Amino acid sequence: MELSVSLCMIVKNEESVLDRCLASVAHLVNEVIIVDTGSTDRTKEIASKYTSKVFDFEWINDFSAARNFAAEQATGDWILVLDADEYIDEENYQEFVDGLKEDNGQYDTYGVKIINFTGSYGEKLVQNHHDRVYKNNGEIAYYRAIHEQLKGVDGKPVKGSIAKLSVFHSGYMNKTVADKGKNERNKELIDKEMQESNNAFDYFNLGNEYYSQGKYEEALKAYTNAYNLKSNYHLSWVASTVIQIISVLIQLERYNDAVNVINDSTELYPGSFELVYLKGEISYTRGQFDDAKYYFEEIINNSEKYNHEILRPDLKDQMPHRRLGDLYNYEKKYDKAIYHYMSVLNINKLDSDSIGKVIFILNKFHTETEIIQFIQRNGLINKNNLNYYMSACFNIGKPDIMQPFFEDAQEDTVLEKIYKLKNYCLTGLGSISEFNDLLNPTVIENLNKKQLLNIVDIYFLRKRLKGIEEFAFLVEALEKDEHVSMLTKLMDNLTEEPILETELFFGALQILLNYKMLDYVSALLKNKHLLTEAALSQTAAILYENDFKGEALQLYNQCDWDVYQEQDFLNIINGLLETGNNLNAIEFTKYALLVFENDFRFYKLIFENSVEQDLYQTNLEKAKQLFPDSVYLKNLQSK
Repeated sequence: MELSVSLCMIVKNEESVLDRCLASVAHLVNEVIIVDTGSTDRTKEIASKYTSKVFDFEWINDFSAARNFAAEQATGDWILVLDADEYIDEENYQEFVDGLKEDNGQYDTYGVKIINFTGSYGEKLVQNHHDRVYKNNGEIAYYRAIHEQLKGVDGKPVKGSIAKLSVFHSGYMNKTVADKGKNERNKELIDKEMQESNNAFDYFNLGNEYYSQGKYEEALKAYTNAYNLKSNYHLSWVASTVIQIISVLIQLERYNDAVNVINDSTELYPGSFELVYLKGEISYTRGQFDDAKYYFEEIINNSEKYNHEILRPDLKDQMPHRRLGDLYNYEKKYDKAIYHYMSVLNINKLDSDSIGKVIFILNKFHTETEIIQFIQRNGLINKNNLNYYMSACFNIGKPDIMQPFFEDAQEDTVLEKIYKLKNYCLTGLGSISEFNDLLNPTVIENLNKKQLLNIVDIYFLRKRLKGIEEFAFLVEALEKDEHVSMLTKLMDNLTEEPILETELFFGALQILLNYKMLDYVSALLKNKHLLTEAALSQTAAILYENDFKGEALQLYNQCDWDVYQEQDFLNIINGLLETGNNLNAIEFTKYALLVFENDFRFYKLIFENSVEQDLYQTNLEKAKQLFPDSVYLKNLQSK
């Protein structure tokens, strides 16, 4: 049986994403219908490359009205609905069509799996199913102004199933949401819907909007109303509501309340790895590192037991491995950290966070040649993640690691030019003519914004180009930049003014430590007398983290305890323990507990190092009250 599929889309000002969407699907469907609701950019021009069926529709604050207008233009047997910031998994499209044929029309609508990339860089995956395929028989239409849903036009229920099609969605990444003003638009339309119906699903959607705006108290109220008004806890959005309630409670630092919700929900959703992961995340946040490891390893080691997906598929394997990598990295158990970061990359070779940390750790112990061999042996680099590895190698000041990989990807001449520029900044080596077109203020500023050149690189670039007449205009522009000017004064010992741009100081210090340019580190630290005590303790923390512990402890001695943060106390305590000064270490720990009573790490220091029975017992009882669900505490014996 032959059947035809019409792609129906409504768009407005989508020039940045529409081409990607249509390139993934236009050649697969039988026709493409584009309805534009008022674009002022190149959206209609891009759409016209793929279809002649581009229609205008005056926006009336109603997504359903626009979608139904698009459907009226379609001639296919089935309608597929996508948004411009989505694209399909082309590999399973034919399987999707074959599924429609096999079902032989017994279903009216089909849900597809939507995989949402969220967070700042798309580092989180949120999953849901949504009806996006329906019969083009005139008997099915959309309703609701926002979060539109399909229903029978005569009021009859429609029969639905799940299609074998995956859709990827990038529209909920933080920057995209902010740029497009989705929050304000969605909130206005949801308010309108709630005036008309005020049902459980409306409260769920309202909670999502509040959550995305960081209004967690309001989100919690909306999610709670949604859950209380539910008709059936088996509905997919109800399970998502539970996960969101827990996430909101974590944001509000109501950790024990969040754990209670998890415990209450385990029977409703047995096998949910997300509930176990969130317990681990709470433990991680509160410094219960042994507990966090227990929960993350529980998921990884019992994959068959935890097979119930609700919202975040990445919480089953990718995120537990990443968190374990972070924990072992913090504990400086680098072999285990590398293992878990590599486990992430075996799942997702585009995970930039894990890429950066693998390269950073390898650089601690290995030569450039050895790092290149490690990358090649594990087949880590491909054309899609080349820029991530380039950034990671740039961050440690080793751009030459990338040279053999540029030879394999000869078509990417822009990245290779940037690599040569970076190498010139750091070493002064190379031919300027190979990257001459990058040497103008606008390009340098853009490379800085994209974190391909940092403030230290630009400082060195200015230093190397100074005196070359051809680039006098660039040197002049860089010297006018307040950040470059300040770093130059600090590095060249030209100022005695208090350092107000402390983030510039900290950033430059960390970069120079990453680059292992210790002479320049010493030059920068000559300005430490210009820092406040709080900034001096932050400087000490950076030095301690980079294994300059003696220098860090000397700086800490110059600071009042009142400016110390949790990690400062931990650094000092661990430094004292390493030198056998347990008595002073315990005194510091006792004081830290008065200030940071909710940080489990200080209790653990008491349990493992105190010889005072009363101190041990008092803190054990207090910890059990604050962390009642701790596996570590349950296994700890009273003295």
